[in-house]
Amino acid sequence: MTAAARLPRSIRNPYRVPRPAVISFSGGRTSSYMLKKIVDAYGGQLPSDIAVVYANTAMERPETLEFVDRCSREWRIDIVWVEYLWDAPHRTRVVDFATASRNGEPYAALIDRKGFVPSISIRYCSGFLKRDRIESYARHWLGLKRWHAVIGLRADEQRRVLRMRAMNCGSRTGAHAVLPLADAGARQAAVLDWWKRQPFDLGIPSYAGNCTLCMLKGRAKLIRLIRADPTLADWWIEQEAKVANRTGPDGRACESMKRFRLGETYAELKAAALDHRDLFDDAAASPGENAESDSFDCHCTD
Repeated sequence: MTAAARLPRSIRNPYRVPRPAVISFSGGRTSSYMLKKIVDAYGGQLPSDIAVVYANTAMERPETLEFVDRCSREWRIDIVWVEYLWDAPHRTRVVDFATASRNGEPYAALIDRKGFVPSISIRYCSGFLKRDRIESYARHWLGLKRWHAVIGLRADEQRRVLRMRAMNCGSRTGAHAVLPLADAGARQAAVLDWWKRQPFDLGIPSYAGNCTLCMLKGRAKLIRLIRADPTLADWWIEQEAKVANRTGPDGRACESMKRFRLGETYAELKAAALDHRDLFDDAAASPGENAESDSFDCHCTD
């Protein structure tokens, strides 16, 4: 532990994160705000024992990939890009902005390997595609046995913050979560206000998130996104179609393993979005673009 890390939390700068550290960079506004605060806390240049890693599922919006690359160039930070690939060493391949997958290939390959789609009750996607890939890079590329995993959870995400801190008590992976935004009291309003004053931005609405149509988004939000761009639903429809004949060991149908969402398929969601009589969905989604009362948490962060 560094001398700064031993200081009381009220005294030390929470953005001078303990080291060695691996910053889990999601490519969202909150995550990038945290990254810039950490860079600034170290005088504009990250120490050599702090790595920044972005795990690409290839279902992020194109604007997200462009934003990750822009942050790297504007702030002169090396951001490592990783993806899931079964045949690669440690199931992880290192890519960059030019070579990163963009059509859901890692995610689709994981579904093929599992034989069923993830769902709200079986959320294996972010664990395999993001958390495990970043931990794999820390352990096998950086050679770390123990490190600080820097995660962008804000002070106004108390449920997620408390859960993350509780998980650390039993952590066996070598990664110990550090939450500088929560420690600093940073909230979403401050993050969005800060980005309004920057020379560049993510370029997508906050309610849309990075993953195109993550099943953990609320139904009204999914309807709104599909209505704006119906093609967003096609990849999700294709994945559900691949496992439509899924059965359990006893031969019985496993409906929960055939659908990302328990209530309806993405084909049904797309049909509902294109049915303009379903106008109440827009009304449910419009008040406060950042409302998440009908959504669920996952390992991906804003």
